[in-house]
Amino acid sequence: MDHHPLKDALVNELHNRPFPVVAMPAQISSLVFLHTGDRQDELNKLAELAHLYGVAVPSENADCYYQSFVDFDLRWEFHNEFSTYTVVRQGRAESEFFKDVFSLIDQSWVDGISGQLIAANHIDLRPAADTPATEEALGEYFNGQRLVGGTIYEGLATLWTSVQAESDGFIRTLVIDDGLNPSQAGRVVRNLLEIAAYRSMTLLALPTARLLMPEVRQLEQRLVDTNDKLNMLITLEDEQNLMNELIAEATQLEKLVADHNFRFSATEAYFNLTESRLDMLREKKMPTMRTLKQFHARRFIPAFNTCMSIVKRKENLSKRISRTSELLHLRLQLSLETQNQELLASMDKRSELQLRLQQTVEGLSVVAMTYYSMNLIELLTKPLPIEEYLPISHSMALAVATPIVFVIAILGVIRIRKKLHS
Repeated sequence: MDHHPLKDALVNELHNRPFPVVAMPAQISSLVFLHTGDRQDELNKLAELAHLYGVAVPSENADCYYQSFVDFDLRWEFHNEFSTYTVVRQGRAESEFFKDVFSLIDQSWVDGISGQLIAANHIDLRPAADTPATEEALGEYFNGQRLVGGTIYEGLATLWTSVQAESDGFIRTLVIDDGLNPSQAGRVVRNLLEIAAYRSMTLLALPTARLLMPEVRQLEQRLVDTNDKLNMLITLEDEQNLMNELIAEATQLEKLVADHNFRFSATEAYFNLTESRLDMLREKKMPTMRTLKQFHARRFIPAFNTCMSIVKRKENLSKRISRTSELLHLRLQLSLETQNQELLASMDKRSELQLRLQQTVEGLSVVAMTYYSMNLIELLTKPLPIEEYLPISHSMALAVATPIVFVIAILGVIRIRKKLHS
């Protein structure tokens, strides 16, 4: 039996990056870094930490590393554009809410993580007995920020968050346990961390979209002006100048597409991932509170639509430039056909003039042929005594022969013309 070389790898891919199993109570801190693409540099950094604590090092070319230490669990995942470092402290009740569990790791190692920080999150999972019973009391742990939340996983937990970074730079999320098992708790943690990471990666295109708006607007106005000039074209030179303008606009648009196509394509993918993870939480609304999904609909989706509007406007610009180019090309073809028709008409007139000139020349040539022929006949017959044989004089004989020679010359020219035409 011939097995495909990727058979096992494809199956293993389905089980890659599994969700953690989290025993509650638990506290999680996560950092998301935009990386430079150098995976080996991050693996070396993780190996340094493993040697420091005497645990197993990550495998070669690994894209994830899950390792349990004495006081915490570390989860590292390498994605296309970013890497996530997550520290989990589970099974222990902490008196401090939203404790930074990265403090359990050597601080110099944490400070040396490469890349740019794009997202930071604290997740605190606690039983209902250890959490405040009122929204006002909960607000103290979020520094008075307005909260969003709701019940998740069919009422097995309650979610609270402000979706705003606190003074330490972390966004805080409180999950109150009402019956989650460790596997469900792990799925909740993974969904929340992925929502935070993918949300930040989606919004990464928003500043770019805002910067592009004036340029796209200017390009749209230029195209409007170009279209207006279509009805004012007079000469072929005007049409060629307008075509040059269109080429310049198309070149500028293609540069915009090439420079930012990846960012906006990735934005759409990250948005879809964020929405799918939100659906997985299966939120239910609580009275007077907005759910996390409602918050996203109010704040996150409009930002995404702003990014997509730039994409759509660029696509529409491309189509409009293409249509205008087709119209101008068609106009150029019509102009060229008109010029060709005028040239053919001019050639017809020239041919007619040439024919008339040729006919005139032919008439003159008949006269010339007759004249020279009669001169030749006169020279040939002058010595002959024509008066002795004919009852007419020599001059009268030449006069009688002239029409005959003229007719013969005409017939000769006609015969030559017929041969040339055939």
